[in-house]
Amino acid sequence: MIAYNAEDLMPVHEFAPKVIDGTTALPNKIQYACGLNAFDDWLNVDFFDDALIWNFNHIGGVPKKIASSVFKLNLLERHPFPDNHFDYAFCEDFIEHVSQKDAILFLFEVYRTLKPGGVVRLATPGLHGVMNHHFNKPTYDSIIENHDAAYTRWGHVHFFSHESLKTVASYLGFRKYRQRSYGRSWHGALRNLETRAEQQKYRINIYAELTK
Repeated sequence: MIAYNAEDLMPVHEFAPKVIDGTTALPNKIQYACGLNAFDDWLNVDFFDDALIWNFNHIGGVPKKIASSVFKLNLLERHPFPDNHFDYAFCEDFIEHVSQKDAILFLFEVYRTLKPGGVVRLATPGLHGVMNHHFNKPTYDSIIENHDAAYTRWGHVHFFSHESLKTVASYLGFRKYRQRSYGRSWHGALRNLETRAEQQKYRINIYAELTK
């Protein structure tokens, strides 16, 4: 986690998340569930759920960059954006925290608000990587232990594989599904965005780009 200086933080009790309204400028790139990783020149949105508030308390306050540039948004409802608006979207380590049915709704809203030809890049723990890393020597005790390590401890609910994610994407209308690797993309705007190098090291995450 980034080390913050006291002058870069504001007290948690003084913080109120920004909300999207009719005056909010909408750039052509959006990052969903950004957490503490806000991008310059992107629209950064987040749930501001208990996990993020825990991070604020852990580091001793709310980073001023987050307070000034991240908007609160429930990603599991209709998004307050017009159809066919964004050129690029990025989402790292979010869809594993929601049920499959909620992920389908989220991905539909991503699809709806992308321009034709727009691309969303997804990084998420993949089912094959999770099984290989946590459940490769199954005994009853090890499975119970790894329920915590793979699911409960991090609030994980459901893991996609490339196969299942591609199936969902195709039914929602995405024209192309491309498997990618950590930090690499044919699109300059989508290169080197991931922050979880340890998941790449252990071959847990999958990376995919879906084109509308």
